[in-house]
Amino acid sequence: MNLRLSILLVAILLLFGGAFLMFRIFGPNERPPEEPWLYRIGEDTIEHIEVSTEGQTVVYDRPPGGNRWYIEGERNIPVFQEKWSGTPLLLSGPRVNRDLAQTIQDPASYGLEPPISVVKVTDRGGQSFEFHMGGTTPDENNTYARLVGHPTLFTVPTIWAQVINRLATQPPYLRLFQLEDNPLVYVEVTSQDQTLAYGKIGAEESDWVLIGPEEVEPTETPVLADVWGDLPTVLNGPRVNDILADSFKNPEDYGLEPPQTTIRLGMAAGADVEFYLGDTTPDGEHRYVSVKDKTDLYAMPNQMADRFDALVTNPPVLPEDKPEPGPG
Repeated sequence: MNLRLSILLVAILLLFGGAFLMFRIFGPNERPPEEPWLYRIGEDTIEHIEVSTEGQTVVYDRPPGGNRWYIEGERNIPVFQEKWSGTPLLLSGPRVNRDLAQTIQDPASYGLEPPISVVKVTDRGGQSFEFHMGGTTPDENNTYARLVGHPTLFTVPTIWAQVINRLATQPPYLRLFQLEDNPLVYVEVTSQDQTLAYGKIGAEESDWVLIGPEEVEPTETPVLADVWGDLPTVLNGPRVNDILADSFKNPEDYGLEPPQTTIRLGMAAGADVEFYLGDTTPDGEHRYVSVKDKTDLYAMPNQMADRFDALVTNPPVLPEDKPEPGPG
């Protein structure tokens, strides 16, 4: 590149740089207006959330001074934090996409009379907001909404509305863990000095077999589909009713060292998860449960724990195919 061309390029850069700087200094400073809020409330001050849709209503509460949220019911159950995380933030200040009308002339035409969804949010000071969500816009990207006590018609992102509605249709009940995007292919249960293993051999949920011990004679005995049922789905995220301790010691005090039952799950990607069932809790309705390499102590309903134990004590196969009791 010769000197004359280099000088020309530098001059052009200086010219455009100067023009850009002048535009930044003297040009218009207007910015597009921020999208309005449906309402604003402090995320950390929210203590009550109620969501109703599709004939289902679920209420969430955070006790005064506490950090843990609970799902109200006959027995209040903690939320599963992995699914709940971020929910108070989502409800602390929903942004609206559009302000469509200052007065709603025909709320029924927007699915707002009666509303498809009703959401109530209350903070610790008693301040409460209630908003309704209706149908979707023609492009289905947004959902009609209104704040109770205000006449304005808004739209909110449909994806946001779906997340909020799932609080009623799919409550995040407490679980030991949740296996995501990694299909379960192996289940091994050890109880009463006996170990039985099950493997998945096909694409269908019922394509599971009881695997015979290789040292005796490798066998694959199909499970009874009506007894096996939704067990793989249950094991993908075993439900528990309470967290009894965030960090417990002396597992032998809970029948967890050694455990009464050990369940090991193998996934298609090669990872595995192991959890343990211990003694019955003082209320007689639960078993102590812990997960390998975790410090939390949980309470699992007896009905579910018994179902896992039965994989050894009463395998879901034909009577003539049941293995003889023996050491694991």
